[in-house]
Amino acid sequence: MNPYDFHPWYPQGIRSFVAAGANHYVATIDETTVLKFPIMPDEEQAEHPAEVQRFRSSVRAAAVKGLEVEEQILRILGKHHRIIQLKGRHKDGLLLEYLPNGSIERYLRSNAPCTTMVQRLRWGQEAAEGLAYIHMKNVLHCDGRLLHHSGHVVLDGGAAESVMCSMPRLNRNYQDRKTDIFAFGTVLYFILTDELPFPELSVDDEDEIERRFARQDFPPLEQLPGGDVIRNCWTGVYDDASRAMVDLQRWIDLLLP
Repeated sequence: MNPYDFHPWYPQGIRSFVAAGANHYVATIDETTVLKFPIMPDEEQAEHPAEVQRFRSSVRAAAVKGLEVEEQILRILGKHHRIIQLKGRHKDGLLLEYLPNGSIERYLRSNAPCTTMVQRLRWGQEAAEGLAYIHMKNVLHCDGRLLHHSGHVVLDGGAAESVMCSMPRLNRNYQDRKTDIFAFGTVLYFILTDELPFPELSVDDEDEIERRFARQDFPPLEQLPGGDVIRNCWTGVYDDASRAMVDLQRWIDLLLP
């Protein structure tokens, strides 16, 4: 067994796993609640060499810190129809509202052919509404987004910024509303096209992705409904996500019969 691999563990009360990330698992508690918890337990039975143990401990520490930050953010945001509901704490993690559709990406990979452009634009508008609310609360979000069982978009407590969502800047640790809106532009591009901006590139091509965004060497947007909104996100035109909401509504009105 590779000591750098992580294997599922089972906190008290969980039923079945529904998602896994770099640092966390998500598992159902009941029909309306999931537990988000670190990818490894507080104490392990197996013994590892010191170097491996330091690595595994650092992964757990990052996961625990991430949950602490997410809880703080969700408590600041409070209840809102575009924000995932925090239900409380569990000794091993956070109790969150269960959204069985999962992420928009996962939903679209299974349902893209039957999802209309108007529906996609509405989802983008709902995500922009959530982002505008988060910014009103003086919180930054990065690129987390989920699909509620009612068919509407809600945002979670934030996520680590991915390469495709990263606005080119000298200090990659610097974030503000415009870097958030830039990330939203990439999310919107995926919602509208079913693919990431540069499908021929991978996360290993980080420097090339950043160069293309910096040169504004974007994928074709001119013929895409909502393409102007994506461009405005990527070029820093918007300083408020509510402006994207308004422009997306214009596209929805244009396409409705």
